[in-house]
Amino acid sequence: MKRVSIKRDIYLYLFGLVLSLTTVYVLMISQSYQVGLNESVKYGFLYELKLAEQEYLTNGSPPQVQSKTLQVYSEFEQLPVAFKTHFDWQNFNPDVIYEEYVAGEQEGSGNYYYAALHYVTSLDTYLYVASQYDEAIYLELFSQNPPESINQLNSAFLMVGALLLFVFVLVRLLIHRLTQPIILMSQWAQTLNLEDTEKLAHFRYIEVHHLAEQLVDSVKSQQEAIEREEFFLRAASHELRTPVSIISASGDMLTRLSDVMPRGGQRAVARINRSVMTMHNLITSLLWMSRNKLLDVEQSHINMESLVQETLANHYYLADETKVTAEIEVQGELNVGPLPQVLVEIVITNLIRNALQHTVQGKIDIVLSCDGLTISNSLNDQVQGDSDASFGIGLILIERLCQSQGWHFIQQTQKHCYFASVSFLTNTHQDN
Repeated sequence: MKRVSIKRDIYLYLFGLVLSLTTVYVLMISQSYQVGLNESVKYGFLYELKLAEQEYLTNGSPPQVQSKTLQVYSEFEQLPVAFKTHFDWQNFNPDVIYEEYVAGEQEGSGNYYYAALHYVTSLDTYLYVASQYDEAIYLELFSQNPPESINQLNSAFLMVGALLLFVFVLVRLLIHRLTQPIILMSQWAQTLNLEDTEKLAHFRYIEVHHLAEQLVDSVKSQQEAIEREEFFLRAASHELRTPVSIISASGDMLTRLSDVMPRGGQRAVARINRSVMTMHNLITSLLWMSRNKLLDVEQSHINMESLVQETLANHYYLADETKVTAEIEVQGELNVGPLPQVLVEIVITNLIRNALQHTVQGKIDIVLSCDGLTISNSLNDQVQGDSDASFGIGLILIERLCQSQGWHFIQQTQKHCYFASVSFLTNTHQDN
């Protein structure tokens, strides 16, 4: 759906309304003007006809003075030929004026013919009325003495134009008052700067003012939640560094003494070292998640197969008590680089850890291609219902890292199998 500006729609409807009202008003004025002319002519004609009737009743014959503009006959045969030819007198209604225009023989003006049939009730007879106007004479008079109604009509149009302009300005002012608060909130929403909320505190309308307050309060709450989350992640990760470093140093010392330890002690030292490695990865992940923007890291070419094998070997202890095997298939040497070594290790480590932790039996398929890797594994019954939530922060971290670096990450669950794929090609390369 194509989105448009509020102002655009309002102005379109406003101009449409003004244009429609103007058109309707002009049509009504024109129709009223024509009706007025017709009624004036009609009643003038009927008035002359009434006078002819009175003279006919008095003298027993139509008026003796006949002119082109009014001719009254008591017999049909007395009518001029033109009126007999152009009118159907058999279908005339009494006191209805019929009009017929006859063009001239040469190019130019013609003649207007008017005819009417008047019934004299007292004598039970009809009078035949005819009238003729020369268009040339009418146009000459019109040009020499224009009707005053034209000037009045022009004045009426000027008044209407002024009224429409006033209405338009009034509506424009209303539109400005209604849309200006929305525009200000839209501009502020682009920055969400809580230090610049002064312009949102003085809106004219109560509804808009409440909406602005809710918007500011929501942004404040959201930012406070984000700040609390970032503070917790930073504080937790930094506070964990000291005890983890102490445990790591102690584990290294125990490792050097493991040759004189019984096998049970050696296994305990190995578990300590693996747990320390897990804590290191967790701290690194928390630090990356607490940053809005990733810092610049060293770029290098990566031997993907060696990195995957080393990571798999370091975390294979997670599958000690399960019947899980892992197979690595190399379909092509990684042809992308240089890449940030630390970020690639975090992504691969979390993918392999998730696969080992959430697979009870079966095998884990790891496919290396020229642009990334794909991991698929079967899921146990506890994870199938809500795999995304069960995988912890690992997948959330992967999504954030891939999004920030422009890498393409896909994850999906199909039946009893989980599938994840990472392409280290950036979006720019993919578009090309």
